[in-house]
Amino acid sequence: VDEMKHMNDVLASTLIQISFVFILSWIYYFLFCREKNGFFNWIGLYIPRTKDWIKSSIMVFVISLLIMVGPLILFQYLGYITPEMTYDKTISGQGFSINILIIIFLKAIIQTALSEEIFFRGLIGKRVANKFGYRAGNIIQSLVFGLPHGLPFMIIYKQYIVGIVLIITAGIVGYLQFWLNEKKADGSLIPSITIHSIMNIMSFASKVLG
Repeated sequence: VDEMKHMNDVLASTLIQISFVFILSWIYYFLFCREKNGFFNWIGLYIPRTKDWIKSSIMVFVISLLIMVGPLILFQYLGYITPEMTYDKTISGQGFSINILIIIFLKAIIQTALSEEIFFRGLIGKRVANKFGYRAGNIIQSLVFGLPHGLPFMIIYKQYIVGIVLIITAGIVGYLQFWLNEKKADGSLIPSITIHSIMNIMSFASKVLG
């Protein structure tokens, strides 16, 4: 019963978050950019036209995994990050089941990877880049992307070193993913969505196993 309730709660929160991101993006598109070639092309939700991005994606994935996981392991070893800081009641220590797998799919791919890539790399990154240039767009979106990864540790747990490091490492990952999308995949969000999804699935799976 608890698993079913958790799954329903995650489904509801996922639908709210992805709907908010799509609606916000569509409103901006409708008000300012209707001359473009359709909403999905404008936001970056299309298959890359070439396969040049695949090799680069492997490189970005490996680098992202190292600089995101490495500091977390170190901070946990040093005691700066404790289990309750990263505990997720919907999946932590629950073991795998159909409901847990559905929860992981919703949280890892739809609620975080898809919605965050649309918001940070699509809505923020692309819009700033179109107005002020690629470099400005990449820097701005990576900074904004990094903040929510570190601020909770600073505000809630007063772990300022942890927060600053995670803001920097997440920002680097965001920078690399925007570069991958824009320079190797014709502006498609598919590469960063794929990398983000795989990393999230690995993270959530590790929580499930305790």
